[in-house]
Amino acid sequence: MDIRKHLIEIIPALAITLLCLSPVFSFSQGKQANIWYFGAKAGVDFNQGSPPIALLNSQMHNNAFAGCASISDSSGNLLFYSDGRTIWNKNHIFMQNGQVVGVPSTQGAMIVPFPDNNHLYYFFNFTWDNPAFQYHFQYSIIDMDLDNGNGGVVADKKEIRLLNNSSWHLSAVHHVNGKDIWVLAHGYQNDGYYAYLATVDSLHHTPIISQVGSVFDGSTGYMKISPNGKKVAAAVNSSLSGEFFDLVDFNNETGMVSDINLVHKLGGYYGVEFSPDNTKLYTNGIINLYQYDLTAGSPQDILESEVILTDNTSRGALQLGPDGKIYCSFGGNGSEFYLSVIHSPNEAGLACNLERDAVYLEGKITNEGLPSFIQSYLNDPTFTAQHFCLGDATTFEIDDTNGIDSVYWKFNDLPNMPNDTSTRFSPEYVFSHAGTYHVDLTVYSGLLEKTVTQDITIHPIPEPNLGSDTMFCNTGFVITLKPNCDGTYRWNDFSTGPELVVSDTGIYWVRATLNGC
Repeated sequence: MDIRKHLIEIIPALAITLLCLSPVFSFSQGKQANIWYFGAKAGVDFNQGSPPIALLNSQMHNNAFAGCASISDSSGNLLFYSDGRTIWNKNHIFMQNGQVVGVPSTQGAMIVPFPDNNHLYYFFNFTWDNPAFQYHFQYSIIDMDLDNGNGGVVADKKEIRLLNNSSWHLSAVHHVNGKDIWVLAHGYQNDGYYAYLATVDSLHHTPIISQVGSVFDGSTGYMKISPNGKKVAAAVNSSLSGEFFDLVDFNNETGMVSDINLVHKLGGYYGVEFSPDNTKLYTNGIINLYQYDLTAGSPQDILESEVILTDNTSRGALQLGPDGKIYCSFGGNGSEFYLSVIHSPNEAGLACNLERDAVYLEGKITNEGLPSFIQSYLNDPTFTAQHFCLGDATTFEIDDTNGIDSVYWKFNDLPNMPNDTSTRFSPEYVFSHAGTYHVDLTVYSGLLEKTVTQDITIHPIPEPNLGSDTMFCNTGFVITLKPNCDGTYRWNDFSTGPELVVSDTGIYWVRATLNGC
């Protein structure tokens, strides 16, 4: 009998699985939301950083309840602004054909650029039909090439009606494709949401209609789509059947609104706004400013997460700024000369850091309205990563770099500090050991900056153990991996499983795959 000792050799082999996360479109803004005009000749400019500086050149003189809209180019230069009735150009004079284009309303107007076009804009607002005693939703087209580059309303594309008998609720967000734009309106004295899609080809006049949620018996109050396009919040003020706010789901691929997760609460609500990370909802009423945690669970859990941030407020708008903070127009008791600020709206409860009367408007008055913007302009930046096996270079990609001038990555890898940073837009980084890392991304847009944190888990390479060297004598032998690890196996004879039956001398190897490594 020939007794031989054989080494059963395992060749380490990595089955590298590229774990590609599904695309997440963040639609961060260029600098289109950097200049605001609102209220009684009030305005602020974020181009100089945060907090914004007060502007004193506005020609707008809105009454108490009227909303407004402003738009800048991708570099933060003012293009035009409006109170819903009149449009002023960048020189603060009436835009060509821009007088009497509608009527004042809670949200004033919404300005939407033509997709893939840098000089045409849709101007959505409302008009009053006196015989019918109704407000109607409409749009006009603005061409910035008119009037020597100062812009003008196209004469035969002015006040084109889209929806009869509408409320004053209005919001917009990008389609999931990152290019097209949904514009959302609501009917009056019904439960209809009307979603209109602006594409490269045209504005689709036939809306996607969703009859869900509560009947809007009041016209006043704000409506906002969340920056990621997944939720809609609407406050109905002066309602015949009871004032309330609704929170419903929105599908920014189909334009459908769903109330399967309806959050509904009675009360005197007026302004609504989402945190830039889409986890918090803020509502402002006649008395209090509230925060709700949208990650709390069921609709009842969300309602029970309510935190009163301050009392003694008056009704007014809430608007997310390009610096990631929420600005509040409370009005009354001297506050009408200021904007209040929620400095950290992603944080829970009082940690959101509300500061009353934080931005002085140099004697100008907020009233109750703040400009409305395409909500996805104001989403927190997001990023994806690939390759999570120890020893591999993990790659990072920002989902949308529009408007981002520079970046700073901090990988928080203690053994590698201070060499665990990068200023590349798409960096690669090899982590020192397996584990979960809190990766910080700071983006800079002009003098503004935002920091977001995302957890990245690096997995160890699986180490199957064949046990000690083994002697066998002309009989079958079973190679068993010890201990058996969770995962998949592939031996050199294409068999799978933690054991291999062998009957001849030779070298045998196994490839073990665990967590993509």
